[in-house]
Amino acid sequence: MPFEVAESTLESLEWDRITDALRECCRTPLGPSLLSDAAEYSLFEDSEEAARTRLSETSEARALLDQDMIPPLGGCADIAAALAHADKGGILEAAQLIDVQRTLEAMHTTLHFFDRRRESVPCLSELAIQIEEAPDLEAEIARCLDSSGEVRDAASSTLATARRDAHHLSRDLKTRIERSLQHADIKPHLSDQYYTVRSGRFVLPVKADAKGHVRGIVHDASRSGSTLFVEPDSMVDLNNRHRQAELTVEREILRVMRDLSAAVAGEAGAIRASLDWLARIDLAIARGALSREMDGVEPEVGRAGIFELPGVRHPLIPSDQCVANDLRVGHDFSVLLLSGPNAGGKTVALKSVALAALMVRAGLHVPANPGARVDLVDRVLADIGDHQDIHESLSTFSAAMANLAAILRSAGPNTLVCLDEIGVGTDPSEGAAIAQSTLEVLASQGARVVTTTHYNLLKEMAEVDGRFKNASVEIDPQTYAPTYRVRIGAPGASSATTVAARMGMPQNVLDRASGLLDREDRRLDRMLSELAASRALLESEQAAAASLRADSEQAREEYRTKLARLQARRDKLFGDMRRELDDSFRSAHSEVARIIAELQRAPSSRRAASAREQLESLHDRTKQDHSESGLEPKPLPAEPGARPIDWPRARIGDVVRTPGGSEATLLSLPDRNGRVSVQVAGAKVSLGRDQLAAGPAAASMEAARSSRGGAPKTSQEPPPPARIGGIVETDLRGLRVDEALDRLDAALDLAAAEGRDEMRIIHGIGTGALRKAVREALPRSHYVVECIDATRDEGGAGALRAILRKD
Repeated sequence: MPFEVAESTLESLEWDRITDALRECCRTPLGPSLLSDAAEYSLFEDSEEAARTRLSETSEARALLDQDMIPPLGGCADIAAALAHADKGGILEAAQLIDVQRTLEAMHTTLHFFDRRRESVPCLSELAIQIEEAPDLEAEIARCLDSSGEVRDAASSTLATARRDAHHLSRDLKTRIERSLQHADIKPHLSDQYYTVRSGRFVLPVKADAKGHVRGIVHDASRSGSTLFVEPDSMVDLNNRHRQAELTVEREILRVMRDLSAAVAGEAGAIRASLDWLARIDLAIARGALSREMDGVEPEVGRAGIFELPGVRHPLIPSDQCVANDLRVGHDFSVLLLSGPNAGGKTVALKSVALAALMVRAGLHVPANPGARVDLVDRVLADIGDHQDIHESLSTFSAAMANLAAILRSAGPNTLVCLDEIGVGTDPSEGAAIAQSTLEVLASQGARVVTTTHYNLLKEMAEVDGRFKNASVEIDPQTYAPTYRVRIGAPGASSATTVAARMGMPQNVLDRASGLLDREDRRLDRMLSELAASRALLESEQAAAASLRADSEQAREEYRTKLARLQARRDKLFGDMRRELDDSFRSAHSEVARIIAELQRAPSSRRAASAREQLESLHDRTKQDHSESGLEPKPLPAEPGARPIDWPRARIGDVVRTPGGSEATLLSLPDRNGRVSVQVAGAKVSLGRDQLAAGPAAASMEAARSSRGGAPKTSQEPPPPARIGGIVETDLRGLRVDEALDRLDAALDLAAAEGRDEMRIIHGIGTGALRKAVREALPRSHYVVECIDATRDEGGAGALRAILRKD
């Protein structure tokens, strides 16, 4: 069924302003021209499929524009008149031919633009594929004419020769006439020292009274008659030849233009058809641009007569000045009754629904939030504004009734009816009765109706008839100014006295009106006003509570962020202190190694005492560093009677006591982190050095020394350390680089203390990282004199021999 909408309805809805906005968004003259041609282009689509296709085209155009991908339509011109003139055998002007060539070029680039994007914009590509190119005509015009419209020499060999001859002859003419200006027999008789051109021939300005002194042909005279423009006899032949060359140029240019015009006429039919498709593409892009301006969305489309418009705005009101409202009709009720004060936005809301129905039929996006639904209707009927007509003897009320009668005759299923102030202009009780009966009939006919009213009788209908639903426009309870917000589900008070007060009505009139409203049948308006004010106040308080809650959430989140920053800063500080302590421990380890090496080189009681003092000082500094940093480890409580280990005298294999009181065998000396390995009941365990105590063997040795009179005096020379000699082996395979280097340092300390001659280090091959680290660390050790690659029997590339110092 074809879509129907009366011209009067379009006028009352100001639809022409929508089409004007669409024209302004077009990028070529083709779109507006097609939009105005009702015979070639239907503004509203009749079928559901065509309407959906137009909406898809608009969505694809919007997507292209949002990605700044602009179709190359800018070069198109309106060449309809040029094509018509060429069809009649006329010769087109150069500017018209240039317009044709640029339009053909735009058609070519547009076709290829959409061909490359066929998958992303299939509907627009379907339009573009209808364009027929004329590459030969485009190339021929470009070959014959330059961008300014001048015919090129390449257009014709005859033209090129004639232009060359004319140029040469013009140069010869200028040379000869300049000589004539200076000729002794001619110069005295000239009125001025210049030459000019008359009728295409070079002439001299000769005084009228000296005509007989300059022989030649007179071609013109000045206005005063005092100067004659004479062509000297000596130049007649050269002028004739020059003029003949110029005429040849003119004839050849005319021939080229005639041929080009004939070629355009031959392609005129195909060009017209392609221009029509190009105009449709231009309109689709314009619809996309208008959608972006209005922040529109493609609505869901059906045929059930449902209108769901969340956040809908009037398309002719700028988005930053329009209050968005949630409007709906057709799902659970058929008639939406809009009530409330005058100038509160009822008519704007009504028009927004009607325009949404028209825009969907036209393929335009709707200015609403995502999730909108606008079902297709077959008719849009409206009664908006004053239809008074003096010539037809129609009053306001009679004109409204005539229009309402026509609406009742046309309305039915798939019809949207918009009625502004139904039943006004007569006795209120009779008008309300007519309005109620009209709305009941429209609802029974299956129409969808949006109407505005001030009648309390209509407001009460929503309470007794499920097909009706009240909605109201609100006012600010403090200032009594309209908020333009629509609330569905509650009727609104007309607030006539409030509006009259805002418009400057005298107070005594308002007081009298308020007194008259105290009658029983007028109290409903007051109750509705009080209800609206209470509701607005409640919403204001709810909004304030929501704002406070949002502020508290924001403050809580800020505190969380600050706490996270503080924790991160604390972790960083502790990490920095831990790294400093690790550096201190490594430094201390190196210092211990140096002290041991000095004792081995020249053992003496004095050096031993000095070494002990240095070790004790180093131990005190380390404890102080731990204490100041707050990272001092908390050793497990030692067993009662346990003695601490004298680590400078400790050796691998010593018996030690664990925190639980069990005996264990020492497998390694403390590494740079202060941890040692011990063997307990067949298991290897890593513990902190401060967690261990001296074993029974160390305690018995200490007791024996005490029974012999205590520790040896410092004046006696301690026995030199026993030299075991030989080769010792350490296996670093399977360890990480840092663990391996710690074990290597401990092994070197022990080998030096035992007086070993050589150490074989087995590091394996693997990725090469451990091998590289070991081979770089050994030469830096004070104990190592030389490093020698191991033989194949000793491990080959997976091992290294270190020759140790013997002093």
